[in-house]
Amino acid sequence: MSRLSVPQTVSDQDAGSLRRRFLEAIDPARHFHLLLNHLPSVLFFAKDLEGRLLAANTALLRHYGFDRDEPFYGRTDFDLLPRSMAEKFRRDDLRVIESAQPMLEIVEIFVDRRGVPDWFLTNKLPVFSRAGEVIGVMGTIEAYESHRAVLPAKFDLTPAMMHIQEHFTKEVSVGSLARMCGLSIRQFERKFKQHFKTTPQQFIVKMRVFSVCDALRQTNEAIGELATKSGFYDQSSFTRQFRKHLGITPLQYRKRYR
Repeated sequence: MSRLSVPQTVSDQDAGSLRRRFLEAIDPARHFHLLLNHLPSVLFFAKDLEGRLLAANTALLRHYGFDRDEPFYGRTDFDLLPRSMAEKFRRDDLRVIESAQPMLEIVEIFVDRRGVPDWFLTNKLPVFSRAGEVIGVMGTIEAYESHRAVLPAKFDLTPAMMHIQEHFTKEVSVGSLARMCGLSIRQFERKFKQHFKTTPQQFIVKMRVFSVCDALRQTNEAIGELATKSGFYDQSSFTRQFRKHLGITPLQYRKRYR
């Protein structure tokens, strides 16, 4: 058995040259992003400046119900998602493209082709050409549940999040949530928005909307009763918020995804 040789480190300047030659030598068809096909919990995408999807891993294709990538490429979020969600994602994409800066750890609702919503953690970064120009946006989407135990603790929000998940159908005051975390209301609201990119009140509304989707798909229970059970004052306010976050009314959702 030959003797193991120990790799030698190089200077920063030499390392930069080595890295450049290494990346240039890789066949584009064998680039690193192919590794993402073996990470089923991570959805990967890349879009051009017009928002057309031109790269995706196997998990994202399956999330939308595609067996092959050819029919998927060229589509936009507006072809695949409720309009209000597509508009939100497009605004985020444009922000990344125009600023040439990433948007990281975005906690948001995302739906699959069956209309099943869930909380996801999204990261978006600009795609640069060889000339240094932004030519699109790429990103990853992961189920938030796998990060929940880590990320909220970073911002001292775990007690509040647990309380919201158990009591979101009832009246929840921001003051009580702040006290649970040992923070002032202003500190709590700032940290909450920093992490979730929304206010505590808006987050609770999203939780209420999200909680009704299963019942809309699986039962014939009256929409008004579902609205009351989920914590809304009346059906009209529920319908307004549901449409705001999912792009369609509860009745349209029920007809489309049953």
